[in-house]
Amino acid sequence: MIDYIQATKHLSDKDRLFLGHCRLEAEYSSGWQKYWLQGCEKLEIWYNPSLNWMRLQGSIMYYWLGHNFTYDKKGFVAAIDHIIKILHISIWDAMIETFEYGVIMQVPKKPKEYIKRHSSIPSEKLTLNEKPKDKGNFRWWEDKNVCNKMYDAAQNIKKKQGLQRKEILKESGWNPERGFLKWEAHYLKPEILNHGKGLLLADLMKPYWENVFKEDLYVQYKRLIPMKSLITPTNKKDLSSADIVMLALAEAQINAGENLQEVKKMLYDKINAIPEGVLSKADKDSRKRQIKSLFDKLQESPESEWDLSEKLEKALKAE
Repeated sequence: MIDYIQATKHLSDKDRLFLGHCRLEAEYSSGWQKYWLQGCEKLEIWYNPSLNWMRLQGSIMYYWLGHNFTYDKKGFVAAIDHIIKILHISIWDAMIETFEYGVIMQVPKKPKEYIKRHSSIPSEKLTLNEKPKDKGNFRWWEDKNVCNKMYDAAQNIKKKQGLQRKEILKESGWNPERGFLKWEAHYLKPEILNHGKGLLLADLMKPYWENVFKEDLYVQYKRLIPMKSLITPTNKKDLSSADIVMLALAEAQINAGENLQEVKKMLYDKINAIPEGVLSKADKDSRKRQIKSLFDKLQESPESEWDLSEKLEKALKAE
């Protein structure tokens, strides 16, 4: 789905921008004037009369629907056409400066569990960012061209939407008891998708470019690594406190690049390093047998339970 956009147009002598339905918020020494266009939510309209430039900035879906949980291409087109009627100029030929493309996936566990178990491939040179106030519900990885976001798609609904909109969203598939995770690419330089050439607002609606966005969103996800995982026993007799500690320790170590045999050797070395006056050889052998017994229960999962590849593919096909 297309979400936030920033698109700028150079007005021709024939264009007659009408701002009568917009509210002026501020004027800047740079010559830019900032206006609000009120829909379900506000949309920014910027105008520079000396340069004869105008800019549209914000989420079309929030403006048109009041949320970005669902997306409809016809709705996006209707929203832009509505804005064109209000401004009295066409904006389909505006140049895209930045935009967001993403999908929402339903996940069986809390979204924050997936978020914290993803890291970037070192060679991709992405910078990780997150804010403490988000409490693990939002994290992003960025470079100079793109900012990739992973976040709990239901947080804004729970915190910011009123009861009436929540009821409307339930009809669209939102369930407050389920987990919805959004993976989104914020293109800081959209021209990277077009061999250095800019994209127009109209391009966002073309099937060819929709396929490009889908393919690249998947490629952007593959710049991350989901945490490896061990198979959790289903019998509680195999989940003693010691078993759980070993599961957590082993999982952390294999995600640091070690294998299970190296983890076991590390623990054996720790036992061997304890002075004989504290643990005798018999004591150490006994501890090693206990460690071995715990390790014999560990099984590395062939696929990470945190890998979103299949869910992402399914969500992209449904778009």
